[in-house]
Formats: sequence, C-alpha cells, structure tokens
Amino acid sequence: MHAKARPKLFSLFHHKVCITDPEVKRGKPEPDMYLLGAARFTPKANPTQCLVFEDSVVGVEAAVRAKMQVVMVPDYRIDKELTLKATIVLKSLLDLDPTLFGIPAFKDGVKRGS
Repeated sequence: MHAKARPKLFSLFHHKVCITDPEVKRGKPEPDMYLLGAARFTPKANPTQCLVFEDSVVGVEAAVRAKMQVVMVPDYRIDKELTLKATIVLKSLLDLDPTLFGIPAFKDGVKRGS
C-alpha cells in the first residue's frame, strides 16, 4: 500500500519510510528501509522491539534481516513454505491479537488470534 494512495491512513503515522526515500540506499530484501524507520524514533528504536506488517516475501526477508518481528498477511495463493520466516502469518489484519506482541488489546470486544 503506497502512501500517496492512502493519505488519510498514512497521516496517522509519526514518520514514514518509503522505498523512494533518498536515505534508503538498497531496496528489499535488504533491511535498509526498516532500519531507517527505527532510527527515526526519538530515542532510536531497538529493531528487536519493532513490529513490521508485510504482505510480501521480500518484505518479510528485509524485516527479518533488520532483526524485527513480522506479521505477514500474504496472498492466499502463496506457497506456505515462503511464509516460514514471518513471526506470525494471518489471513487478515483483523485476526491480529496485539497482546501477542505486548501491545494493548483492541477495545472492540472482538476475540482475535488463535
């Protein structure tokens, strides 16, 4: 999902790093864009404390190389072998149980996760 296509959604984030950012020297599967995102926090975030949401195999690889946890929501047609590096694989982001990552639970009363 590109920031230009979803300006309202991306306006909710404190900072964004896109592949077109001039500070990103190498694209996925290199970890550069994720490490840059972590570095933009004040203080700089520890990559092991970061959570990445990805739908692509190369994106998961980039996040893993950055030493970050990865929630993968792949295309349903993808070979399951290609999802093994993700921390967790979901069919939908609506299935996410944020408490698995130390994030407060959603307050909508819906039971999530497995």
